[in-house]
Amino acid sequence: MNDATLYDVRTLYDCMQDPATVAWMVQMNVPVPEIAPPGQYPSPAEIRDEIDAIPGISPEYVITKSVWEVSIISRKDVSWATLAIKDYAGLPDEARPFYFTGGWDEVILLVTTHLAKRCGPFVLLHNSGASPQIVM
Repeated sequence: MNDATLYDVRTLYDCMQDPATVAWMVQMNVPVPEIAPPGQYPSPAEIRDEIDAIPGISPEYVITKSVWEVSIISRKDVSWATLAIKDYAGLPDEARPFYFTGGWDEVILLVTTHLAKRCGPFVLLHNSGASPQIVM
């Protein structure tokens, strides 16, 4: 399994609780709302439900007692993304933070947008230091 992180995904609410993250987002000209609705992280089962419901993609899951990862491949082109659960302990119904180890921004945004409709807004934090992106 790949331990690299392309995008760390956090709830907007969690980001708003950290003054340094808020200051960074403002400095990067990210429109930060005054109040962030409470959000939640999805469980692996919820992630699977959402991904399986997205038309036009083919997910491939790798699930063990300590790993939960899905590769998402578009059926119409070569775009893809890989999503992993942080600190997975074999509990499919336990809400956990997640991240993307790699992939195309279009697929990452597609998946995160579907999850945000279920869980509340997320912030994509790129490991390069590029501007964060709020996904609702």
